[in-house]
Amino acid sequence: MKHVNNTLKIFLVFFIAVFIITFAISFTILFRPFYYQNIKWLEMEKNTGYTYEEITEAYDDVMDFLLFNKEFKTGSLKYSQEGKAHFEDCKKLFSFNFICLYISTSFIFIIFILQRLKVIDLKFKKFSPGIYAIFGIIAIILVLGVWGVIDFDSLFTVFHKVCFPGKDNWLFDYRTDQIITILPLELWINFCFLIVSIMVLFVCSFSAYEILRRKKINTKLVNHLKD
Repeated sequence: MKHVNNTLKIFLVFFIAVFIITFAISFTILFRPFYYQNIKWLEMEKNTGYTYEEITEAYDDVMDFLLFNKEFKTGSLKYSQEGKAHFEDCKKLFSFNFICLYISTSFIFIIFILQRLKVIDLKFKKFSPGIYAIFGIIAIILVLGVWGVIDFDSLFTVFHKVCFPGKDNWLFDYRTDQIITILPLELWINFCFLIVSIMVLFVCSFSAYEILRRKKINTKLVNHLKD
């Protein structure tokens, strides 16, 4: 039983980390107002020559294809078959992210219920499972954050080469795939910033919980010694 509990502990920490990462990514994907705000922040109308309506229509069409399997369109903007193929690859990544979010959420929920029903007893001696998970999250944030600050272009390139091995259809030509003009590099930097910010919020929340948990434990210990 002890071996089973230790295995469950490892899986719990892993899935908490997966949940935090995939939740942050999912929120960024689904929260379209953030993109709309970037249209103004990055002065896309001025830089592209398209109207606000044309930009939002193109973006919404692509996102509807990626999320809801609607017909691939880019509003009034031109696109090539190579460009369409890239977004078909992106759809697979989106699906993978949502599947990981669903699996991690389900696992955490099941463990919580089993703990409440006292079917299992996963006691972490030093830290709560969330703290162990955020150790890994912090390491990821630091590595990718430093890399991104030093050379975001190379980080962006490596990301695409890893996620789309053997393909170069993510290298858009703005003359045949006009959608790329409303997806500038600065936009991806802002997307990354939002993802990291959400992850940092989780880190802060788990840290605050751990401080309160330890304070409660210490208070009980002091009261017990007094008695």
